[in-house]
Amino acid sequence: MSKQYDIVIAGGGVIGASCAYQLSKRGNLKIALIDAKRPGNASRASAGGLWAIGESVGLGCGVIFFRMTSAKNRREAAGAAVSVDATTPHILPKSFFDFALASNDLYPALSQELISKHGMDFKFEETGLKFVIYDEEDQLYAEHIAAQIPHLSSQVRWLDQAQLRESEPYISHSAQGALEFLCDHQLNPFRLTDAYTEGARQNGVDMYFNVNVTGVKRQGSRVTGVHTAEAGEFSCQTLINAGGSWANELCQWATDTSIPVSPVKGQIVLSEKMPKLLRGCITTSDCYIAQKDNGEILIGSTTEDKGYDVSTTYPEIQGLVQGAIRCLPELKNINIKRCWAGLRPGTPDELPILGPVDGVEGYLNACGHFRTGILTSAITGVLLDKLVHHETLPLDITPFLASRFSQQVVRHADEPSYA
Repeated sequence: MSKQYDIVIAGGGVIGASCAYQLSKRGNLKIALIDAKRPGNASRASAGGLWAIGESVGLGCGVIFFRMTSAKNRREAAGAAVSVDATTPHILPKSFFDFALASNDLYPALSQELISKHGMDFKFEETGLKFVIYDEEDQLYAEHIAAQIPHLSSQVRWLDQAQLRESEPYISHSAQGALEFLCDHQLNPFRLTDAYTEGARQNGVDMYFNVNVTGVKRQGSRVTGVHTAEAGEFSCQTLINAGGSWANELCQWATDTSIPVSPVKGQIVLSEKMPKLLRGCITTSDCYIAQKDNGEILIGSTTEDKGYDVSTTYPEIQGLVQGAIRCLPELKNINIKRCWAGLRPGTPDELPILGPVDGVEGYLNACGHFRTGILTSAITGVLLDKLVHHETLPLDITPFLASRFSQQVVRHADEPSYA
């Protein structure tokens, strides 16, 4: 017998959990969250950076741009899926800036709400993000970035060498200064996903963990539910695709079209617990570095086109470690606690895929967030709640609709619809 719900959310990472939490707050819907916990879940492989400006200008991910003098060698060494000319910052469109900044603005209140109402603390910290400058090439890069975002000048601060040393005493003496983004902070990504999930559970959402969606039920152009291997059939009025790097499969079942979401591997290093070495978060042309509230130092991250491979590899880990030691020489004396890899749900334009699909009822996308799922989870949950309730959205999602890829859409008319 089919289980009856208003909303079924497929995918329990940070995006699906945020959608579940926001939709559950009204108390007017019966909601199921279904999650298979596949290896490589991106929410468990994040630094937890709320780097709204840093991510929007391409500095938040670590190894995603390469020095012009050795670009070919470094691309081959890192297996990078994204290469950017060192003199041209990879700046995303204004629509993404608006999306990221709107989400960033929600976190202080969201932190207090989840603590006070649900007893869940995701460790929100106001840290800022500094792009450390070593040489003239870094300086030119930083100046180009600053020139592209004059409307955010109040959130950008230049630090000379002395100011950087005063702000971050353990930074290498070879650093010449930094470009700091004042509104870019951090949290604990594990705790954020858990906070959304527990808040949703307390609000009445039914959780189905270790359950695999194996197909979608349809009646004509309307999605009516899902099939699962472990828990049988679910019927619903709306299916939300929060499948992360596996979102395309669900979209094909639901809509007979593909969305260009594919895994982008990122390897990460975590240190043992240390005394406080960093007051803020750091990004360089080699890596990013974030010290968490428990003293552990997280170093990331590669950007690799390796399919669903989640193995860790010595050359990439070595590169991250060397980059971190270059920035923080104290790190050469500490031990690595563990290394792992996650799969970011990448899209060709690095923008998420949100909202409805033309010609299909009862289905909404909430996927393709690439490296910014933690940052943009807050606004994504709000947007999906508004979409379900047919209310005015706080920002325009037209740039994020699947229809922007209409020229690349692949039809699968011969595939079963699981109706």
